[in-house]
Amino acid sequence: MKADLRAELGLLNKNVDEMIRLFRCATDAGIRTRQEATLHEARLELSRVKLTAHFRELMALRERAKGLRLGAQNAHLLTKK
Repeated sequence: MKADLRAELGLLNKNVDEMIRLFRCATDAGIRTRQEATLHEARLELSRVKLTAHFRELMALRERAKGLRLGAQNAHLLTKK
């Protein structure tokens, strides 16, 4: 699951990069103003930062839960003897 989430995050980052490139092309073509493109780029970057932070937090929680679960299993095995 961790690998799947990492792959999804990588795909998201590639898509954000592509959207930023499209906004820059639209600006160069005169379809969007630089101000509009900059606003959209900033929103995309903020979304990327938030999702990356959430991913890291999720992975840390999963690792902590795994450690607690293993600790509880070990404690249970020690009390059985």
